[in-house]
Amino acid sequence: MIKSFFLMLLMSMVLSTGCKTLEPSGDQPLPLKIPGSFSAQTDGFEPVKSWWLSFDSDELNTLIEDALDNNFDLKTFKTKIAQAKASVSKENAALFPDLWFSLGGQQNRTQTKKSTGSSTHVDSHSWDGSLSGSYTADVWGEANAQIESGMSILRAAELDLRASTLDLTAQVAETWIDIIAARNKKSILDNQIKNNQTLLKLQKLRFTHGKANALDVSQQREVLAAASSQVPLLEKQEQLLLNSLAFLSGKTMAEQIQMNTKILPDPVPLPGVGIPSDLLENRPDIQAAKMRLSSAQWEITAARADLLPSFSLTAQALFSSGTLDLLFHNWIATLAGSIAGPIFDGGFRKAEVERVKAVAQEQVNLYARTVAKAIQEVEDSLVSIEKQKDYIRLLEEELNVARLTMKDAMVQYQNGQSTYLSYLVAWTSIQRLERQLVGERASYIKERIGLYRALGWMPVPGMK
Repeated sequence: MIKSFFLMLLMSMVLSTGCKTLEPSGDQPLPLKIPGSFSAQTDGFEPVKSWWLSFDSDELNTLIEDALDNNFDLKTFKTKIAQAKASVSKENAALFPDLWFSLGGQQNRTQTKKSTGSSTHVDSHSWDGSLSGSYTADVWGEANAQIESGMSILRAAELDLRASTLDLTAQVAETWIDIIAARNKKSILDNQIKNNQTLLKLQKLRFTHGKANALDVSQQREVLAAASSQVPLLEKQEQLLLNSLAFLSGKTMAEQIQMNTKILPDPVPLPGVGIPSDLLENRPDIQAAKMRLSSAQWEITAARADLLPSFSLTAQALFSSGTLDLLFHNWIATLAGSIAGPIFDGGFRKAEVERVKAVAQEQVNLYARTVAKAIQEVEDSLVSIEKQKDYIRLLEEELNVARLTMKDAMVQYQNGQSTYLSYLVAWTSIQRLERQLVGERASYIKERIGLYRALGWMPVPGMK
């Protein structure tokens, strides 16, 4: 009877392994509608992955390569990939049988005392060992589902690294642009301070000859003081940006950064934006969100499989002998099979199924949010690029008008037709606009960099 039952168990395990395992349900529809096109289009070319090479700057290339090699966040993401790989290896182990061994020995000494006063000693030795193994057939695909879930997490970790690489290259380039802009503003401000110092000397000379009053001198001194007060702010801005660039490059001191560029480069070429659905393939953060959704769906499959019976085989061999050389000649072997399944667990397993379903729905919403955010970022970049360009054009017109106004104000002042204040108002406006234009032009360059980031174009990690 027992033999028949055991044979039936083995046959059922063999037949069950040929059954179709559980699979995740089909893709869930996203709770959003992806538009067919962006609100604006560009006439740019197909984006290139190493877009920063368009700046034609060896300095920037070196900074980005250095950051890709040493950035702390990238190193952290690489360790997360290693962790995910190890988790997959652990899950893969569930497909193989377990095999254990043990080996031990024991020595006994017995003393017997006789009436004559003498005593005898008896020594005995025993050795024992065992081999045991077990195997649980993945009949319903629970172990396979856990492996697939782990593989999805691994791919998500790799995509997180790519997304971080994309952000890092953009941050380094943007910080580089900001440092150049700060230096450019400082250079313009130094020239403006020199001009104000010269004007102050002229006003003092005119005052000495009775051609200017004390108010004119005081007003010019005020303009000089206002310009000089901006120097520490620009120096602070430059130093903070250098500190930030050092951190992005995995360094602790700004002095470790070699950067000498002082003139803003031309903007990177404007890329073609394509259609919103392209972002699903190009944006690594969207792909990572999709992989996390896939992992959650496989977790549902594993939880459903846990509701079903499991089929196991166990084998054990016991060895025992009084002498070590005969240990493996005396043995007992057993082979057992079992079917185990839940009858009543208080709803624990069903609750787990509901929990992982809720997790999967959360990942659906996060995936949809990531897609919507990506579309918004591209739309924001397109609007910002267009409006920033218009703003710079209008600022340049304002600067030209201010220069004409300053010339007219100087003529009228020299002819006694207006006060020196009218000239100073136009002159301070010019100083402000010259510095502001540098910052706005830098912002325009960064907006174009932001478009590459929003489109998801970046190098494969490790490539130079």
